[in-house]
Amino acid sequence: MVASSETSASVIFAGIDSRLRDMVEHAGVGLYAIDIQGRYLFVNRHFAEMLGYASPQDCLQADLQVLDIFEDPNDREISRERCLREQHIVDFLFKAKRQDGSNLWVSENCSVIREANGEVSGFVGSIADVTSYVEATEKLQAAELDFRRFVERAPEGIYRSSLDGKQLMANPALVKLNGYDSEEEQLKAVKDISLEWYVDPKRREQFIERLEKDGFVENFESEIYAHKTRERIWISENAYIVRDDDGKPLFYEGTVRDITEKKLSERQLRKALHTAEEADRAKARFLAHMSHELRTPLNAILGFSDLIRKLVTDGMPPEKIVEYSTDIHESGKHLLDLINDVLDLSRIESDAMKVEIEPVDTKRAMETAIEVVRPMALQKSIDLVLETRGAAFVVADPRRLHQCLLNLLSNAIKFSHEAGKVTLKAEATDIDVSLGVADEGMGIPKELLPTIGQPFVTLDDPTDKAQKGTGLGLTITHSLAKLMNGSMVVESTFGEGTCVTITLPRFIRD
Repeated sequence: MVASSETSASVIFAGIDSRLRDMVEHAGVGLYAIDIQGRYLFVNRHFAEMLGYASPQDCLQADLQVLDIFEDPNDREISRERCLREQHIVDFLFKAKRQDGSNLWVSENCSVIREANGEVSGFVGSIADVTSYVEATEKLQAAELDFRRFVERAPEGIYRSSLDGKQLMANPALVKLNGYDSEEEQLKAVKDISLEWYVDPKRREQFIERLEKDGFVENFESEIYAHKTRERIWISENAYIVRDDDGKPLFYEGTVRDITEKKLSERQLRKALHTAEEADRAKARFLAHMSHELRTPLNAILGFSDLIRKLVTDGMPPEKIVEYSTDIHESGKHLLDLINDVLDLSRIESDAMKVEIEPVDTKRAMETAIEVVRPMALQKSIDLVLETRGAAFVVADPRRLHQCLLNLLSNAIKFSHEAGKVTLKAEATDIDVSLGVADEGMGIPKELLPTIGQPFVTLDDPTDKAQKGTGLGLTITHSLAKLMNGSMVVESTFGEGTCVTITLPRFIRD
């Protein structure tokens, strides 16, 4: 078999001088010749090395056949049939197998060899390793698909418009905002954004003026007509100019967010603030504090969301997306806590708060609460100490007791110094059980102790601007303790720390 292959190869290359033979042998692509049965008669060095052989001789001695290198036999049949039908094929892409079974992608060029009588006697051709190209193409296609999905699924409207105001692209969110059923319908209907979209056409002029001056616009708020329905809504728009390599503007791209509810909320907030000015001074201070607390996480949510939107287009690393998403999530949780506190206080003040009394294991309640606040304590390297020796069953609402413990522990951690200690301790008598939370923080001035538990009173440390809170935690805890037929007591020494204790009726078994 070896002799036959060598003889056939020598016939094929008969008459070729040594210089041309060297070119074939050292070509940058794999060259081959096969007979009509698919046996390799000749391969050059690059072909052999591409498939994992040490030399062309090793490849031929292995009695390699065409079918051996195709991962999918169907690809071989397609290649052979096309070559026979068309006399040659160019850039036929298929997945090949190396000698060790590993795969690579190759591009094949192949031509038919015919005898003098026209009968097909074999094939000659070349293969090139295009694995890197194929993998890069697949990654690019995947990235394009991901980006398209991002655009199509984005909650904000995304658009591209010409310099003269004609929309060129609109994602589903923008199509929905404008009241159309499809992108095609919107692009066909909208002829001039400046005339058809803005309630005040001057806003479009101001938008373009700022865009041309800075190259981008952020959070540009305008009142517009939703094109199809002509409903008036408010939007916040971000945009930038796309330029060619010479800096010439090509078109505008940007995002649109419906902020109608936000505008309504702002109006309602202004009305609420006006009403609050007529209330007592304590409530006025609370509203100012609450406004700050709401803006902080909202700004974080809007800022990090906008940053993710911009940087994803520029190829932001996944770990950054996770980091910013975590910040958004934490800000959202903080907002939810604020809202829940306000709702609880509202129910308490309107006598709408209901408690469901039942026997509750304080040991288990204490352990659960400690685990919930442990991550918060770790951020300040605070040592959490749990003393449950005096724990016993109480008559209480388990969910509200859990809320009370979380409020007390969170406050203690908040007002503790770095690397401090917070203790949760239980003490029982024959008739009741006391659960106390003690910290080693700044303490409370003696003259302020009588105000603890009153609505809207905050005791933030003026030296620590990072602290968050509305002052509702102790108020709610105090009220819940009373609703569960218990009490709350605050003991504190300014500069040394504070201990807040809730006492509840002990459950007495019959």
